[in-house]
Amino acid sequence: MKRRLQTSVLILTAVLFCTCSKPSIPEPGAAVLTAPENSNTCLPIFTTDTQGVVSFVWEEAQNTDSYEVVVRNSTTQSEQRKSVDLTNTTITLDRGVPYSWWVVSSSEASTVNTKSAVWSFYLEGLQQERFLPFSAQLNNPQDEQDVTLSSGYANLQWTGSDLDNDIAYYQVYIGTDAAQLSLVQDNQIASSYSALLEVGQMYFWQIITVDQRRNKSQSAIQSFTTS
Repeated sequence: MKRRLQTSVLILTAVLFCTCSKPSIPEPGAAVLTAPENSNTCLPIFTTDTQGVVSFVWEEAQNTDSYEVVVRNSTTQSEQRKSVDLTNTTITLDRGVPYSWWVVSSSEASTVNTKSAVWSFYLEGLQQERFLPFSAQLNNPQDEQDVTLSSGYANLQWTGSDLDNDIAYYQVYIGTDAAQLSLVQDNQIASSYSALLEVGQMYFWQIITVDQRRNKSQSAIQSFTTS
């Protein structure tokens, strides 16, 4: 009788656990960008001498109710943001400027927002013959990543591109405050740099791309923590 009672209690506990457990909420997926093409020139669908209307297109993301399109001017670092329910929209931008853009997917059922890959493009100006470099894409460490130092060093890697293929060098900025980064390496030819850092510290980093005409573009600022 006692064994039957124990078995009944176990069964009842299992039923209550299954009944009370909450179903998992699917997170929104990352949108796949389509246009403007990555690392290419962009022709606006409507223009004035100084501005152009650009069409942004991406594929539908899973478990997503709405999107936010973010377009960053790679020269001034100013951003335009636009929320939409569809998988396309248009935004008016200044011509003759390099831009980076991405899409953030959101769901009414989840508090998680999912960011797409970051693409770059150059919005052509009138009689455009020379182009500013694209913003460098920071590849390693990834944003908010935990990095294990090797003999005190962290390996920073990025990708630079320019339609003129005339990148002269990079400038590497690192700091413990995103608002006060320090130039730690100038005239860096390779797209990687080994930084001597301290353990247990959060760092922010940014890459400035400089072409042969001394035109510059700034990457996004990303963070990582050392261990």
